[in-house]
Parts: sequence; C-alpha cells; structure tokens
Amino acid sequence: MALKFVEDSVNLSEVGFLVADPSDLYRELFRRLLYGFGAKTVHEAADAHNAARLLVDRDVDFLIVAADLPGPGKERQAGSGIEFVRAIRLDTRHVRRSIPMVITMGTARRISVHQARDCGANFVLSKPVAPVVLYDRINWIARRPRPFWESPTYYGPDRRFREEEHDGVPKRRQGDAEADTIALEETDA
Repeated sequence: MALKFVEDSVNLSEVGFLVADPSDLYRELFRRLLYGFGAKTVHEAADAHNAARLLVDRDVDFLIVAADLPGPGKERQAGSGIEFVRAIRLDTRHVRRSIPMVITMGTARRISVHQARDCGANFVLSKPVAPVVLYDRINWIARRPRPFWESPTYYGPDRRFREEEHDGVPKRRQGDAEADTIALEETDA
C-alpha cells in the first residue's frame, strides 16, 4: 500500500538526514522510508561516536536518534541517545545545535518520554514507527516550527503544543493571575 501525501507535503529531496540507531534493521527501515518520502541523502550511524562525527563532517539537517543509542568509549553504555541530543543542544558552538531531532524508543515509559522531551527533542516516537506517523512528524516540524528556548539546562523547541483559544484574554499560567493580584495590591497601597 503506497502512502498518499497530502497537498501540503514537504519536499525532502534537499534535506540531509542522519539515522542513529544501534539496530541494523531500524537503520535500514528508516533509510527506506526516508528515500520513499523523497529524501536523497540519508546517513547512518550505529553509535554516538559515529553519529557525532557524521553530524560535523556531513551536511545533516535532521536527526533521528534511538534512545538506546550506545555511547562513545570502551563501555559503550546503551541508553545515551537522550544524553547525545542534550549534549548537542547545550553545546553553544555545535554547528547542528538547532536542527530538528526526533528520538525513537522501544518502550515509551512516561519517565523516558519526559527525559526525551526535556533534552530538547522535537518529538518522541515509539517503535515500531508507522510510516505515516514518521512522515506526519517530519511534515509537522517543517510546517509548524516552534520557537526555541534557552536556559542553562535546556535548549530546544518550546515544549508546549496546544494553542488554546482564549477569546482575547492573554494566555496565563495559574500562578500569573495570583502574581497580578499581588502586584495590583502593592501599587494601590
């Protein structure tokens, strides 16, 4: 069954992808899907060391990284994909600091999803990834870029997704209304 792209599909022919996953099967699957979506350049890495090298040496515009990507060094500790993304995002001199990054994971526990979100990933996808879901997320990132936020411990896209209507009322957090009341009382005194 061939995928049917919507009218607002994106042209991926000029986008350089890097798929960093320890599984030969998943690297091949993502490569084939990306080529099927129209990508012409897909680089692959089985560990964080090679992925880091490819990010600098090749023209990479989009990173798909497994949460269980083995890290560099002799111990090659699995599960450093999240730390890999965090390190890139927090390195102010990294040339690929602001590219879209999607983390994939086999078991998406709540804590893992929060860790992935908090490291600066644009999206977290559970394996196995349906082709239509992968394409939808790539399209979403291209069509609806979120502003990036920076703090000492976070650099990445705004983690809020919902754009709720407020009928002309400014968006506020619950604590903002209380702070405004206190500020008004202090100015009236």
